[in-house]
Amino acid sequence: MKKRFIYNNFIAAMAVVLILSNSKAFAATKNANISLPSFKVTLNGSEINNSYSKYPLIVYKDITYFPMTFGGCRYLGLETKWDQKAGLEINKTNISYPLDEYNTNQKNSTKYTVSIPEFNIKINGKTVDKSNVEYPLLTFRDITYFPLTWEYGVNEFGWDYHFDNKNGLVIKSQNASPKLVELVDYLYEDDKHGQFIVDGDNIYYAGNNGAIYQAPLNDLKNNKKIYQLPKDPYFGENVYVTPYFSHRAGGVIFSYTTAGTRGMTYEIAIKSDGTTAEPKTIGPAIAPEVSDEGLLLYTSGNIYETGNYQYMITSNINKANDSQRIYKLNKLTGKITLVNEKPANAFKYRNERLYFVSDDRMLYSLSLSDDTIKLESSGPVYQERYEVIGKNIYYFNDKDQKVYKEGDKNPLNSGETGEEIQLVGDYIVITFNTTLNYSYRSIVYDKNGNMAFILPRKMSEVSADSNRMTYFDEFDKKVFLVEMK
Repeated sequence: MKKRFIYNNFIAAMAVVLILSNSKAFAATKNANISLPSFKVTLNGSEINNSYSKYPLIVYKDITYFPMTFGGCRYLGLETKWDQKAGLEINKTNISYPLDEYNTNQKNSTKYTVSIPEFNIKINGKTVDKSNVEYPLLTFRDITYFPLTWEYGVNEFGWDYHFDNKNGLVIKSQNASPKLVELVDYLYEDDKHGQFIVDGDNIYYAGNNGAIYQAPLNDLKNNKKIYQLPKDPYFGENVYVTPYFSHRAGGVIFSYTTAGTRGMTYEIAIKSDGTTAEPKTIGPAIAPEVSDEGLLLYTSGNIYETGNYQYMITSNINKANDSQRIYKLNKLTGKITLVNEKPANAFKYRNERLYFVSDDRMLYSLSLSDDTIKLESSGPVYQERYEVIGKNIYYFNDKDQKVYKEGDKNPLNSGETGEEIQLVGDYIVITFNTTLNYSYRSIVYDKNGNMAFILPRKMSEVSADSNRMTYFDEFDKKVFLVEMK
């Protein structure tokens, strides 16, 4: 039995429009008369402007057909594939995409004539029976519309939708949907863009002319300047230092370095009321001290501290071509001891262990409880391109630069080569060099190894606050915020 939403004696059921690479390939057999809906439609919290959209919603036989272009389809977590012989394939993938309504300056009419095409179609791998259908596919402005019953909308695509007199048709998909964050006076010129970070109800970001702003997420226009950065004459007369934001001790700090990488580095904490603390000096980089054993003792860099020990990467200058290794300094006695013979140029602290890539390009981890070493990767790791979250390890393979999840033989993302990997809050963010069909530019994994967010575009300047992630879209050149589900 079909489930339908009834309002004023007409059914306001769902429908999906699916864009095809070449709509002329379809054999249009009939025409149909359609109209534009008179009710409101809201998608994942965004109301659609039907009057000026190039691909508006339409109504056929009292059924609402919703237009989904390349971006719109992905906005609701669906992907399409078209093959001249096999036809159209629709799959629920949880992909995400910013909403694009394709607005124009031309106001739509209220009635149109559309075509009814014929072609093969699969949904989540199952062939759709198109014989004697009451609500056929429609083609309007070279976009193919696909009618959706409860079976498809809820059972196949996992959407939640309802219709009422006040709100009209409201549709919510299961995928995470990015929302545009329109920052006032945000630093962006040419290919230079500033950092930003969300903390609680506010976003902090770099503005023009050295300004640091705080703005409420629910009222971005009500921003206020909370700090003025100094100029850095090392790079030019009117060049300001670059701020870098991060979470620390339950709040937000930003840091900057003067006179390039050779100057002083400062950290500034942002208080809960939006004011800033006095700058704290944490630089400049200076020459390391040398221990009695000839070990180089760096004052900054790759260091991790426990209650009794300080772990560091160092080497002995009294030994010719001595490799760098992990040592630990007893903070009570001052004694420095070698932890393990395996060379290491850097480490990352994860899961109460120190992870490092040795000279054989394999990934190892060091237990801080008993100083034992464990092999962590089944393949060689490219440079330091790896990350660890929960029980999962992701790394770029040194042989092919493709990204693997440890324990899986096949690479991620259709075998695309990796570009960058980083740990952001409780998520791993991986960007790829997409050149293959049906691959992605950015994928976010949660601590359980699930794909929390998929984007066909490159994400940069990524920050996270709980389940909220903020990023700069390298294609749109805009800032977006997405809440993971």
